[in-house]
Amino acid sequence: MTQLHQKAGPQSAGDIFAAHRRAWEKKRALRLYYQHEIFDRIVAQLRPGATLEIGTGPGFFADYHPGMTGLDVAPFHPAVVPGDVHDMPFAAGAFANVVAVDVLHHLAQPGRALSEIARVLSPGGRLVLVEPWTGPVGRLFYRHLHHEDCSPVADPWSQAFAPGKDAMEGNAMIPWTLLAARRAELSAHAPLRLAYVEPFGIVAYAATGGFQNIGLPWPLIDLLRRAEALLPDAVHRFAALRALFVLERL
Repeated sequence: MTQLHQKAGPQSAGDIFAAHRRAWEKKRALRLYYQHEIFDRIVAQLRPGATLEIGTGPGFFADYHPGMTGLDVAPFHPAVVPGDVHDMPFAAGAFANVVAVDVLHHLAQPGRALSEIARVLSPGGRLVLVEPWTGPVGRLFYRHLHHEDCSPVADPWSQAFAPGKDAMEGNAMIPWTLLAARRAELSAHAPLRLAYVEPFGIVAYAATGGFQNIGLPWPLIDLLRRAEALLPDAVHRFAALRALFVLERL
């Protein structure tokens, strides 16, 4: 859950992860939302075999789904290998799955990172991502109500950020740009195909308050997320704030 290329700025990644861990332990509704809406979606898409999590961050998914290998430039969770997703210390074809939560939109060179992920995946292996979804509603949400940037990127494959970016700097437009608006360009950068996209999380996601000291109680959030599950796909594509992306190694 962190950027995987540059070093942290004045507030270190460790400080941010520690603050997120405190919020996580305090906010039951946030934990349950992530477990039901994010982590369960990821687990349902995994192939049998070894799994690598990139950008482990505070280690929330690692706690929920133990037994994975973890990689992060700023290791915070136990048993995480220090390393950069743009140049990983693993053999080719070592993993059946690579997973990441809120990582792609922090990467300085997404095309290079996706190529390296494809290298460590076995043929038919899966890259499973959960990222911001910047459809019509999501774009407004991330642009005006979220702390990260949400703006068009001229070169999202090779230079998604200006040189010297802060480690935790992100741009919520990057996943949608790469895997929706410009998905036809994917094969030119990595031997991957986009197999599945599922936008989700409308009001219920915002109602958790994220890692801030706000948010509705779990029974209300649970009611909202169950109601959202009944909405047609077109509504989710228009109004969702999150998306599951599943890519397969060719």
